[in-house]
Amino acid sequence: MPAPKNQKSLGRKSAVIGLFLILTLLFLPLVGAQEYDYEINAYAVYFEVVSPDNIKETIEIDVTSYTNLTQYVIYTDYPVENASAVLDLGNTVERINVTVRQVLGGTNAVYMTFPTIKPGQSARINLAFTTRGMISENGEKQQFTYYVKFSQPVGVFHMQLLVPKGYAILSPIIPSPDRVESSTDRLLLEWKRSNIRPGDEFYFIVGFSGEIAVPKPPSPWLYVGVFIIGLLIGGGSVYGYILYRERKREEEFTHLRSDEEKILAMLREGSVLQSELAEKLGVSKAKVSIILREMEEKGLITRVKEGRTYRVFLRE
Repeated sequence: MPAPKNQKSLGRKSAVIGLFLILTLLFLPLVGAQEYDYEINAYAVYFEVVSPDNIKETIEIDVTSYTNLTQYVIYTDYPVENASAVLDLGNTVERINVTVRQVLGGTNAVYMTFPTIKPGQSARINLAFTTRGMISENGEKQQFTYYVKFSQPVGVFHMQLLVPKGYAILSPIIPSPDRVESSTDRLLLEWKRSNIRPGDEFYFIVGFSGEIAVPKPPSPWLYVGVFIIGLLIGGGSVYGYILYRERKREEEFTHLRSDEEKILAMLREGSVLQSELAEKLGVSKAKVSIILREMEEKGLITRVKEGRTYRVFLRE
């Protein structure tokens, strides 16, 4: 018969094993804890074009925190001016402290510090600011370009572009919008995507004309002077046409080389950082990214990751 001491040891061992199993079951949901500090349920970006050099941007982010979350950071390649933000906790709305700093490559980091969002708690972050540089000249029309890339899953991504009265939407429109709404004072384009995965990226390109001036009814005196003015300008019409043709040929020669040809010419002198190409070409960083991707697919160039940007090489 085993000694009582051994029976007591066996009982203690069984109790320890039992306690371990209970703790394992209690903390099993925490095994393989969340990869991210928070979950992005929805991410929405709203752009209102006031003028080519003045765009109001609003970002709304619906998050559920897995930790004590007190800060959120957004990165953008465009200027951030007059930034303000609030935190909607459902029952209260708190003001967010916003700080904008420039980081490597000219990217702006928008730091938002706010009251603690506790684990399991959901909240909505609303950031609004004025920006520019998303609209560039493209021939006789203007082009809005926006690029976004997600580093973690997003439930729903919503993008909206509001163009005011007096502008006409032209091609290209990439991608095709999910909704287009027109009224007397605005034109709205909207895109929606669901179940965004880490690394997913989106390009939005919309062409539109400059502001269209609505003419006022002509004065009766205008007709009196039409004949006289016509005589004055009629004599110089031929001369003006010749000057116009010469100027047109000079403009065509200036723009003869495509953006790809300009980039190839730069690369023949040596590799260039992708972030520098936008400044040298006088176009947005998003447009340069699109051009380089197409050139890479054609086998003209190669890109190598360097910090937060890429170094671009001419493929031999």
